[in-house]
Amino acid sequence: MALTAGPVLAAERSRPDLLPDCAYGTSAPGLRSFESHVQRDAWAYADRLTTGSTAERLAAAKTFAAAEVAYVYGLPLVEVHDTVRQFRLRNTIVSIAALTTPESRRVVSPNVDTAYTVGWLSLAQGPLVIDVPDTGGRFYTFQFMDAWSNSFAYVGSGATGTKAGSYLLAPPGWTGEVPPGVRVLHSPTRTVWLLGRTLVDDAADLQRARPLLQRYVATPLPAWRLGVRGRSVVFDQPPPAQAKPARPTGVDFIAALNRQLTLDPPPAAQACVLDALAPAGVQYPNPSPVAVQAADVADVAGNPSGFGPGTAPDPAVTAGTSAAVRLVADAARSYRATTSAGRHGWSVMVDPWIGDFGRQYLGRAVIATDLLGANVPRIATYPTSYQDDGGRPLSGRHRYTITFRKGQLPPVNAFWSLTMYQQDNYLYANQVDRYAVGDRTRGLHYGKDGSLTVYVQHDPPKDPAARANWLPAPSDPFHLILRLYLPKRTALDGSYQIPPFIRSR
Repeated sequence: MALTAGPVLAAERSRPDLLPDCAYGTSAPGLRSFESHVQRDAWAYADRLTTGSTAERLAAAKTFAAAEVAYVYGLPLVEVHDTVRQFRLRNTIVSIAALTTPESRRVVSPNVDTAYTVGWLSLAQGPLVIDVPDTGGRFYTFQFMDAWSNSFAYVGSGATGTKAGSYLLAPPGWTGEVPPGVRVLHSPTRTVWLLGRTLVDDAADLQRARPLLQRYVATPLPAWRLGVRGRSVVFDQPPPAQAKPARPTGVDFIAALNRQLTLDPPPAAQACVLDALAPAGVQYPNPSPVAVQAADVADVAGNPSGFGPGTAPDPAVTAGTSAAVRLVADAARSYRATTSAGRHGWSVMVDPWIGDFGRQYLGRAVIATDLLGANVPRIATYPTSYQDDGGRPLSGRHRYTITFRKGQLPPVNAFWSLTMYQQDNYLYANQVDRYAVGDRTRGLHYGKDGSLTVYVQHDPPKDPAARANWLPAPSDPFHLILRLYLPKRTALDGSYQIPPFIRSR
């Protein structure tokens, strides 16, 4: 399904542009027509108004357009803050010495290959030093994301290696003295989301990995200079998740966005965007220390009061943000269709802007909705399938197989896994507690020709060999993600073709 605003009538072409070009950023295949979509939505809204002068209708159209674009532009910022706030402990690195289960709902589309490490890191008071141990060659990766969901630095496998190290996480504009032997990671924002993944094979291996998790620590730079080290927190089971607030819309979204903008403004080069969004109530960040401190306190509490355009709902803002929700969903379908063309129904997202979004505002919103926290492609890729070989939606009402011929397993330098997800992007609870099949799955049955066939269906296969390779599916629609960590060149340049899902019933 293509993202399109529909045919543009001659009368609409003669109407003035509602926002400057800078508000829409850049486009990519499958993510075009952002501007025309907004223009059409906004003028359609203005045309439905039954009262008001021509000037008032034009103002309403501009407010609508600004709100729709503000939602797309600001969604990742609001989502990152809402996500890290669930971790509760600021500037403390928290690890979970357990593999993900269907009850794990802190991060969408979680993997079941690694122990997760998370950190809500605030640089509002100055730099932090991140210490990591020598993992003895065990795969791990620390992904440092700014408040806009850009992965601005990596530590670990595929980046700095697996030896012990200390890394100074510096806030914007910091120019202090760096301790000897410490590497600097410059953060574009005061808020940093640390998402770490440490490879774990099974429950027994978790116990071997636990001492490593305990040595992932963050320490304020002044204390670190004095020889003090921060504490780590390792849970044997994920703590009860806080209820993540519903994603706001209307003036509530604008208020939340304004609060985050004060804490974590965008690059100066994007000032034009904020100016364009002013009709919807988006405020240019106040850089004063008092304002930043107030925004920080409000952010911890999750309270946008005082940062919005007022508590009274604005119909144009409400309608514009609601239209943006639909626009992002349409863009996600369009992007999946474009990236799956000629790939047996697999959406292979290896575009270089993923994880380093720049001015790709619509693409950034799409990733924030379905794959928030996705790595840059050189660290990991996430081919996703919603369809079988005939282009039909995957559903537990049918049975499927996927066969990797000998020598055609996913090409990686680290590991791969094929994970089942429900429609809500979380794991499917099943009778055998199997959520993925991968290169470390024990007991898989290979054919005489060296091929590997995975059976994807709701009910267990009757044949014992097929049951060994069974990946349980829910009874309703589902999708799968094929994770490739440290993918080889053939996985990134398109020369490796993932086999399709074949429907047998």
